Amino acid sequence: MEKNPLNNIVKSLSKDEVRFFKLFLKRTNNKNRKDVQLFNFLRKISKNYQTNDALKVVDTNPNNLYQIRNRLYHEVNNSMIWQHIWKDEQSKSFSYVLLARVYRNKGELQLAYHFLQKAEREADSNNLYQLLSIIYSDIIDLSHELVSIDLDKYIALKRKNIKVISEIEEIDILLSKVMYDIKTKQNLSSSKNTVLNELKQKYKQILNEEKLFSNPKFKIRLFKLYSRYLLQSRQYISLEKFLIETYIDFENNGIFNRNLHNEKLSLLTYLTNCLYTNKKYDQSLRYAQILMDSMNEFDAFLYNKYIFYYYNSLILNYSKTDKKKALDYLNKASKDEDILKLPTYSLFIYLNKALVYYYLKDYKNARVNISRLLIQKDFLSIDNVFQLKIMITDLMIRIDNLDYDILERIKNIKNRYYDLLIKTNYIRENEIINILQKLANKLPIVNCKDKFLKLLSDNESDELDIISYNRWLKKVE
Repeated sequence: MEKNPLNNIVKSLSKDEVRFFKLFLKRTNNKNRKDVQLFNFLRKISKNYQTNDALKVVDTNPNNLYQIRNRLYHEVNNSMIWQHIWKDEQSKSFSYVLLARVYRNKGELQLAYHFLQKAEREADSNNLYQLLSIIYSDIIDLSHELVSIDLDKYIALKRKNIKVISEIEEIDILLSKVMYDIKTKQNLSSSKNTVLNELKQKYKQILNEEKLFSNPKFKIRLFKLYSRYLLQSRQYISLEKFLIETYIDFENNGIFNRNLHNEKLSLLTYLTNCLYTNKKYDQSLRYAQILMDSMNEFDAFLYNKYIFYYYNSLILNYSKTDKKKALDYLNKASKDEDILKLPTYSLFIYLNKALVYYYLKDYKNARVNISRLLIQKDFLSIDNVFQLKIMITDLMIRIDNLDYDILERIKNIKNRYYDLLIKTNYIRENEIINILQKLANKLPIVNCKDKFLKLLSDNESDELDIISYNRWLKKVE
């Protein structure tokens, strides 16, 4: 991102945020502001523009334009803070901490303590343990000047809070280890997988600690912990049951609030995907609608973050039940402003179009769309493993389209992804490329085909591959 990401900031604003910003500026009663002229210009133009165009619109020189850009940068960000700070419990609590520090520096110690107490109540009621640690430290420090503060009380509270944070961090480290293993390994379901066993043990431990288990923040982390364990150990029926029960429990007990809204949307996303995996397409679509309804809660402040997952749920499910509808939603997504803002929107559109056409056995259009994908800038920005899988999918579609002129492509893939293909974690990718090479050379593949199909089950192949290598190979003569 550029050093001064003003253009990206202005483009990211919603209609409500633009409206608030305009009202925010009126506090100065300064008509014909050049920063407003620049703002309106940036809202209208594409991401790439010439500096000379901005100079003409604002009617100024390069030196002044630099100052105008900086003023607009600060004004927009101040507006965003003022608009959103009281909507978020963490921001609200931290604003009290900042006020306390301002008043302490002014020598108003009682006021400083007053705002620290308000910050503590907000943070405590919303289980903001990291922030509580800062608040307790500030109160303890303030007690050196304000002796009326009960120092022993806050030392005890801080020590208790440290233990809670330690538990949280231990869980987060475990989850991070799992996410790393997901990215670097193809199969985590083995009973020998140390990380998964650690997840299971940590889950059992917390279940036995009533105070932790009853805490909303810990319940959320427990959900993340156990759902990840079930997902990676491929216990999808158990995962479905657990997610539904958790969702109902959290809803009934009022755990989902604005502060934990992201967790609610994340759970619903998990659930729609799990139901899809279990081939319960109608039920998955019902929860996708609940996801959309929930995205509009709390002034839709997380709508942009989850709109991709909503469309993805619709497209995945309809690709199995109504492929025409899947294409309709893909076309709708390709025109959606929130989807267009995503850094990899073209990847999402072209890959899914290719897959829908593939399952319609329209291999020509499948090939056209995946070819378009490969020339997008988005393609180069994604993970190398995903790039490789897409390249292999392209080869498979070409073979289905009776295009056997792929030897040069295979050579380029082997060179480009050599460092990946030599790793044992990607033996399947290496082997499927060799099989595709044999097919292109019209050589028999019976022996290597049988050997390949023994590497992973069909269900595991469904999960790991864009188009299942196993199922594709089974239909190839």
